[in-house]
Amino acid sequence: MPLTLPYQFDTSGVWRSIIKGTLGLTLVITLSLLYALISRHWAAAAPLALCSAMLLFISRLFFRFQTGSAGTLSAECVVIYPNRLFWLSLPGPAGTYMLDRFSGVRVEFSMGPVEPGVQGGPNEVVWLVGRPGTPDIALARTSDGAGRGVGRELGALLNLPVQEVGAPKVIKL
Repeated sequence: MPLTLPYQFDTSGVWRSIIKGTLGLTLVITLSLLYALISRHWAAAAPLALCSAMLLFISRLFFRFQTGSAGTLSAECVVIYPNRLFWLSLPGPAGTYMLDRFSGVRVEFSMGPVEPGVQGGPNEVVWLVGRPGTPDIALARTSDGAGRGVGRELGALLNLPVQEVGAPKVIKL
């Protein structure tokens, strides 16, 4: 199905799920730690404290480095809505950016699992690449090579060059 402008995008769902999961698990372990301390189970409290601290650290990293965003891309500008999780504002771009502040479209390819029986496959993230001082914006998450077509369509719609990073090598026999 061909892409059209205005293009609505939301690549933040994956990150919100990851952050919710790690924060939820951190809360459960922290409550277990408090129960162990109140009931004076010192042997259980020490590993729970260590797990709680590690999960809090990991949650903080996920929170800080998440790359999802939501908004609307038009022929003139991209409007990015603030990325929120519950009452927390997640870091990342927000606001309206004119298209002349972007230099291209980038498709980043990532390998999927290579073990037999493991679900998943190659996936891609399609970015709108900002010029210096303008953030890069994740426009789409795709799988199984669909990012190449999405990137080319967006590049053609926006009159921007398309770059592929980490593209699988094609071996001709």
